[in-house]
Amino acid sequence: MSTQIVLALTEIGKPLTKVSLRGPDTFELAANEVLIKLIATGSLTAVAPFDQKLRDRGLMNIGQSLPAVLGGDLVGTVVRTGTDMTETFPNGSQIFVQMMALPRGGLQSYTVVDGTYAAIVPPSIPATEAALYPINAVTIALALFTPAGLGLPFPGTPESANFDYASQKIVIIGGGSNTGKLAIQFARIAGIGTIITTASASNSAILKDFGATHVITRQDADADSQIRKIVGDDLVHALDTVSAGGYNLALSVLSDTQRGTLVRLTRGPVDEAALAQKKAGVQDKHVVGFSAAIPAFGALFWKVFPTWLESGLVKPLPYKVIEGLDVDKVNAALDQYRDGTGSDRYHVKFS
Repeated sequence: MSTQIVLALTEIGKPLTKVSLRGPDTFELAANEVLIKLIATGSLTAVAPFDQKLRDRGLMNIGQSLPAVLGGDLVGTVVRTGTDMTETFPNGSQIFVQMMALPRGGLQSYTVVDGTYAAIVPPSIPATEAALYPINAVTIALALFTPAGLGLPFPGTPESANFDYASQKIVIIGGGSNTGKLAIQFARIAGIGTIITTASASNSAILKDFGATHVITRQDADADSQIRKIVGDDLVHALDTVSAGGYNLALSVLSDTQRGTLVRLTRGPVDEAALAQKKAGVQDKHVVGFSAAIPAFGALFWKVFPTWLESGLVKPLPYKVIEGLDVDKVNAALDQYRDGTGSDRYHVKFS
């Protein structure tokens, strides 16, 4: 197959269109690369609508890579591998992986991925569920367990053996988001003793089931006081998964007398007045979820994360399915996020 039909972005701010691009027979693979036939693709997310922002705002200089194929969370069947991946991923195995580059997204039948940051899907996990995880899970792992984020030891590593997770306290702003839900679960897996999150009251029960020790209703005017009653002035770890600017609550609950760290997944100005209250200072970090950002950690994560899934340590998040490369339904889903009416995550399933 020298060509294939794909859903591609051909003009910033315009709907995706069906176009013909090069097909799998034309792909030459580097030693670390894997050619897959797509089974499902995700990342059409409601809380962090990355694909919508790529389509409508031209993030990450995507305008220089048109036509671009979106869809960052990939599940597919291995068709062919580079020389380094032959034993790791036999032909016919089902893997999940993060998109390697923008033209190589999941809204097409075949694409090439980096096998270094991929894993075989556990047999108990449906393909559409596996498409929930690559981007968000890598992002949260980087945010919690690397020096780019909070710097906590990754569970199971030598550094974690004598680390006192139980004494640690963390506040996760936006526990109802997909990234927030994963952050709560990863913190629980690590064994963090106090996991506080903010969310709507309707999410309280499920977030406590995921591992939150305290859920503060995000609409409460005294949310910061409620959190401080739990942590006192000892909080040094805060993760904000949703705020687009200000970061007032996350900053306000960090210790005034100990140097704290604020990790955020969105860009925006930090409230200077709130920051000035922190006499010991705050490390302000922005994490972007690319598996290759810290190569050794990315490779380790993709070895460990499937075991968390298979053992049930990570519970699935809700999503809806779009059947096939239906350009109208995909654009409609992206339009919901653009218009502020989207509350669901959509995955594309290939027949």
